[in-house]
Amino acid sequence: MFEMVDGEKFDADKAYKDSKLCNVLFTRELQRRLDKDGTGIKVNCFSPGLIVGTGLFRDQNPIFTKVFDIAATNLLKVGESVHWGGGTLEYMILDKTVASKGGLFYTAAPGSGKYGDDAYGKQFAPAEVSKEA
Repeated sequence: MFEMVDGEKFDADKAYKDSKLCNVLFTRELQRRLDKDGTGIKVNCFSPGLIVGTGLFRDQNPIFTKVFDIAATNLLKVGESVHWGGGTLEYMILDKTVASKGGLFYTAAPGSGKYGDDAYGKQFAPAEVSKEA
């Protein structure tokens, strides 16, 4: 059985969240080092949002997963489709202003897919990350 880094019992939910935080911390440190070396290279990270229909929930009860997917995506409108989840990455690749900034965390507003295709690409922006991170 696995343990958490702090020696506590393994908690899949906390491990997932910690991995997202580590992604941001790594990105910020890498950008700091690249800036220090004067490379001109910019790095950023992103979150695709809550996409229940992927393998992330593979160890959950399939009935729970389906109900949660419907509730998060269709009722509460906080979940994303795979199409919208990939939109943040697409935005980061294609938007010219992103290439001039580094060390940022990009995400779409939760449930951005609910705004429809006319809003696609307009919901993405750098998210605030605490100075402690």
